[in-house]
Amino acid sequence: MNFSVIYNPIATRFSQAALDHLVCRFIEKGYTLNKIKKSEYSGHVIPLIKELDPESDLLVTLGGDGTVNEAVRAFNEIEQHSLYAHISAGTTNDMANNYNLDRKDPMKSIDKLVAEGVPSEVDSILVNGEPVSYVSSFGYVAPVPYLVSPKLKKVLGHAAYVVSALPILMRKPERVKIEYTANGVTRQTSVILALITTSKGMGGINLYHDIDLNDGKFDVFLLEKLSPRLIADIFPKYLTDTIDMTKYEKYSTHFTTDHMVMRFPGLLPKHDLDNDGNQAGFSLSLHDNVLDFRMGKKIKVLKPER
Repeated sequence: MNFSVIYNPIATRFSQAALDHLVCRFIEKGYTLNKIKKSEYSGHVIPLIKELDPESDLLVTLGGDGTVNEAVRAFNEIEQHSLYAHISAGTTNDMANNYNLDRKDPMKSIDKLVAEGVPSEVDSILVNGEPVSYVSSFGYVAPVPYLVSPKLKKVLGHAAYVVSALPILMRKPERVKIEYTANGVTRQTSVILALITTSKGMGGINLYHDIDLNDGKFDVFLLEKLSPRLIADIFPKYLTDTIDMTKYEKYSTHFTTDHMVMRFPGLLPKHDLDNDGNQAGFSLSLHDNVLDFRMGKKIKVLKPER
């Protein structure tokens, strides 16, 4: 069994020590090192995955959540041969949470992955054909992850998102009219925030306390009402990571599905979609103001069961 590594040197928590530890621990486990490749620009992980997948039994990435997005984009375009694993070394590290690893310490994640990792599968989503590994969102605070300054993230870490979100939270949110069809039902409404996700959470916090990453469905959360009382309730829970989105039925709609078509009869969202913390790679206006959400490929991964 051999393994290859792709690392992102500009990830917030990347270090040469973590890379060396990753290589040494898998060699100690009995794997043979195939290749180590550096991601040198945005999108570079995609061709690197396609290059290394056919010749690797295990393919490990070391970087942030955006690195996983690029890996999932690549795996959606090929017949996956290798088993995929990821060590989070970014700012929020939502994928560490999804893959049952440590959000803050890559060294701990490496040790746990080597000791407890088992083959599994996880879902991915296609948004207008663009693969997404864990979340697609728009409205209210959704664009914060890609609007926040990379320099600020380096200095403040996850707190940079809180700082960047405060001015948005202080303003009156815009409402976006939508019409969506899912599970055989068509409904019109207006939303303040939309989250479409296969994830336990986003933005460095848990959103759902009970979710299956391999059930062939994604969760849809549409925030339709907002009040000072709700903000006062959510914000401290955001800071303490105790939010449970299923408890806000009075203000929102929540359901699961494997396919949803969403149309925008009026103005489009002020900002483009946030797909896995990045600005969407397409323009809604080029898709007749329609979003098509459907299940992508299942990704074969190595991760601890819990």
